[in-house]
Amino acid sequence: MAILLFMMFLTVGDVIARYFFNKPVPGTFELTNLMLPLLVFFGLAYTQVRKGHISIDIVISRFPARVRAIADSISSFLSLSLFALVVWQSAVYAHRLWQGHIVSGVLAWPVYPFLIAAAFGSLLFCFVLLGNLLDSLAKAVKREP
Repeated sequence: MAILLFMMFLTVGDVIARYFFNKPVPGTFELTNLMLPLLVFFGLAYTQVRKGHISIDIVISRFPARVRAIADSISSFLSLSLFALVVWQSAVYAHRLWQGHIVSGVLAWPVYPFLIAAAFGSLLFCFVLLGNLLDSLAKAVKREP
C-alpha cells in the first residue's frame, strides 16, 4: 500500500506541476514503471494468502472432496513450477543488469534492485503456493471415515 500511495502522490504531483507550472516532475514515468512490478509481485503473495485470486470451479465443485484436492494439488504444483522459473530468471536477469551497470534513463538509478525485489515477491508467492500444495496433498491422501 505504501508503494501505491507513493506512486499516487508522485503522479498527482507530476500532473499538478505539468498543468500549473508547465514543468513536470523529472523521472515520474520512470519511477512508476520501476515500482509497478513491485506492487504486482508483492500483491500476488498477499492475495494468495487471503484466497483472493479468481478461480472458476463450475465443474470441479461438483466432484468429491478428494478429486477437488487432487485438482488443487495439480494447479498449485503447476503454479509453483511456473513462479519458481520466474524467480530464477528474475535473479539471473538482475545479476546481468548488475554486472552491466544498467541504470534508468532519466534518474540514472540502478535497475537491478527493483528486479531483485520483484524476484523476492515472486519467492514469497512460491512459499504460499508451496503451503497450498502441501495442504491440498494432505486433503488428497486423507482417508475419510
